[in-house]
Amino acid sequence: MLNNRITSHPPLKKSAKDFILDAENRGLPHDTRERVNDIKYPWNDERVRQDVQKVFTVKLTEEYILKIKYISERTNKSQQKIVREIITSNIDKILKEINH
Repeated sequence: MLNNRITSHPPLKKSAKDFILDAENRGLPHDTRERVNDIKYPWNDERVRQDVQKVFTVKLTEEYILKIKYISERTNKSQQKIVREIITSNIDKILKEINH
């Protein structure tokens, strides 16, 4: 075991990703560990274009459809734009939480 000392404080909490990467890295030589942590995300691929938009269907309850329509009427934004803004900002927020 690498660090099995008894201490007066509980161990630091790790994210699931950090826990898994740490477990994977324990058996690897030090220079290999750095390569495992170099994650290649699919959206960073050089072939992914920012100008391409694709259709993605989402089922929502009637309540949320009416809420989106209400927001659209009050803000003069299209329903598509409202939903796109909500989805993209929340995806980025979740990714930050996962990767920290």
